[in-house]
Amino acid sequence: MLEIISFQQAIEATKGEDKALLIGNGFSAQYFNYANLLTEAQLEDGSPVKALFEQLGTVDFEAVIRALEDASIVERAYGNEVHANELEADAQKVREALVNAVNATHPAHREDLEFQYESAAAFLKHFSKGRVFTLNYDLLLYWVNLEKSLLTDGFGLGEDVDDGRFKGPFQEGAYCRTFNLHGGLHLFQDGVGDVYKALNDGDGVIANITHEIAKNGRLPLYVAEGTSTSKLRKINSVEYLRHCYRALQETTAAVFVFGHSADSNDAHIYHAIFGSKAKHVYFGVFQPNDEKVTALDAELAKYKKLGGDGVHYSFFDSETAQVWDGPPEE
Repeated sequence: MLEIISFQQAIEATKGEDKALLIGNGFSAQYFNYANLLTEAQLEDGSPVKALFEQLGTVDFEAVIRALEDASIVERAYGNEVHANELEADAQKVREALVNAVNATHPAHREDLEFQYESAAAFLKHFSKGRVFTLNYDLLLYWVNLEKSLLTDGFGLGEDVDDGRFKGPFQEGAYCRTFNLHGGLHLFQDGVGDVYKALNDGDGVIANITHEIAKNGRLPLYVAEGTSTSKLRKINSVEYLRHCYRALQETTAAVFVFGHSADSNDAHIYHAIFGSKAKHVYFGVFQPNDEKVTALDAELAKYKKLGGDGVHYSFFDSETAQVWDGPPEE
């Protein structure tokens, strides 16, 4: 097996260097598992969409969205316009079900995690002078930032609007260290494309988000397309998301990846990293073994080669970061 270092060794190796962090679903896994989302998605039993999850043998919403999108392309090519439109509509239903499910399975209040904030903050503090990129929709990173004031998010120059339910808009000129690459439950666009973040209006941020979805019919800004190409198309359609993606493309820091699998669905993320001038990539592996590390090495080597072989990478044991179970070892 390739050498696996500890998180602390990786931090020591980058002492005095700029550091950036990219987090995926593994950052939130202790509080909700994306495998449980299907139960909470409110998709009708016996419906074709629910059956598609079963036929594909998956709980991955993105895999189902991808299948529906691909099928719509085939149907349209064969002249079946009506069915193609139905498939595209079903893909949108799955996206909406994903948001509803994440909302339903999310901790209701940031106070629910209070006992864990110290360890999460100790982890994030390594990157508080750099940039933190997230692929997650959930509010865990947002809540740690609210609790510990570690990272700015670009909304600081905005104003409270809608009776204090939202703050914004996001401004590129504002000081920003947090980049929601795929959007988030707390982010909403207005009619002209400006992005605002949801605030705690008294009953909690989740309650505010639920109200916006259920009562006002507005969905959060999020990227749930099924392929990397489709995700990048969505990113390019929203200036806020384009800004976040450009920030990743332009990084010159040592990049730490935590809680992500380098899946091909997110190839655009790794094209950006390995096409940048990043000093090095430290990739976290959960419970590393020969098979897992070999597969990840093959994936990263592919992105490295496509990026021009300029960015090298190493692996670290992600559990040694101790993000949610006590402060990291000094």
